[in-house]
Amino acid sequence: MAIFYSEKSAKKSQKSTACQTAQIQSLDYQGLGIAKINGKTWFIENALPSEQVEFKVLEEKRQYGRGQAVKILQKSANRRTPSCELYDKCGGCQMQHISLELQREAKQHALFHRLQKLQVEEIHFQPMIAGKDKSYRRRAKLSIAIQNGKLAMGFRLQNSNQIIPLANCEVLVEPLSQLLPKLQTLISNWQTKKKLGHIELVQADNTITLFLRHLGALSAQDSNNLRQFAKQENLSLFVMSEEHQIEHLYGELPYYEIQSLKLHFSVRDFIQVNAELNHKMVEKALEWLELSNDDRVLDLFCGMGNFTLPIAQLAKSVVGVEGVEPMVEQARQNTITSGLKNVEFYQTNLDEPFADKAWAKEPFNKVLLDPARNGALFCLDHLASLNPERIVYVSCNPATLVRDAEKLLQLGYRLEKVAMIDMFPYTGHLESISLFLKS
Repeated sequence: MAIFYSEKSAKKSQKSTACQTAQIQSLDYQGLGIAKINGKTWFIENALPSEQVEFKVLEEKRQYGRGQAVKILQKSANRRTPSCELYDKCGGCQMQHISLELQREAKQHALFHRLQKLQVEEIHFQPMIAGKDKSYRRRAKLSIAIQNGKLAMGFRLQNSNQIIPLANCEVLVEPLSQLLPKLQTLISNWQTKKKLGHIELVQADNTITLFLRHLGALSAQDSNNLRQFAKQENLSLFVMSEEHQIEHLYGELPYYEIQSLKLHFSVRDFIQVNAELNHKMVEKALEWLELSNDDRVLDLFCGMGNFTLPIAQLAKSVVGVEGVEPMVEQARQNTITSGLKNVEFYQTNLDEPFADKAWAKEPFNKVLLDPARNGALFCLDHLASLNPERIVYVSCNPATLVRDAEKLLQLGYRLEKVAMIDMFPYTGHLESISLFLKS
């Protein structure tokens, strides 16, 4: 059973403080147990199919409610003991109590079931694209604050501003996890602790980048200690002490490789956090586009060229369009570095009509879409006017994918095939890739 609901819809009703009992029937893609009580659907945290639980009400609305299991009366064989000792506090993972097989099954079922309801024709559902379930995240944002008189660095407590101090994290790639206790030591000796903002770490293919947000200029001692730390750990160091002004203080400029290409990126640019699955995802997109040297391809929401440049190696020409100007500039630099001559990048706000743009007047027979969580609905009418024969849609939000797929069907396309991408094991995030063909 797949139910996609809006967290902002309807006004909260008064909730009871008493616990209720529920028999869990199924699992939604975010790891919430689903139960029916007096005709109302309940989404219950920490509850698995076939379990009977006592739960407290977190939120109750006319059509559904949300709760949290406080006692397991009947335990499922799919329940696992979380391997992370901070699991019940940290908000990073939501599904370590669920077997990996059940997590993947629930996500895939939710995606496939909802999409199949959109059209009469059969959709060719493909095998899941999966990889490692631990040590997969190559990026981390670490909050810093003084708590109870002590400096804490780590992730935020679930639904709270309180910080959970971290000594390691099993979903981070090992070099980042191993760096955490060393960073704790570094900041514990900081001279101006109240000026520490946050730290972002990224594992590139050539270096580890450390980005520090600092509220004002660094003291001489803090600056010296930070540089020495970067040199000792062979890091690329970036500091922002004034808004929108990032200084590169030490090390190489980061890049990652994809399809034998080097893609440089700014320390704050969006990149896929799972490198292994990003490679597999790009390979699948290239396969489904069925590229030849006659194809003219449009890549919307292109970022810095993660799909665009690999596509350009196989197509006649490619145009990448992105709304964020710095990422467009980075994409252009990556084009120069790659030596490719058949690629152009443009900055355009894709939530506005773009039919009058010079690039939109070019003929395109194939399209790659990789929008943010809010999807691509606002540009689909304009996109369909270009009449591409084949559209590959990469989605990070099943709710907006379903909405956009329905729109594409109305515009004369059919959904040919879909694959789930297990980009973020142990979390409620669901990535997928879909192929639409002109009917």
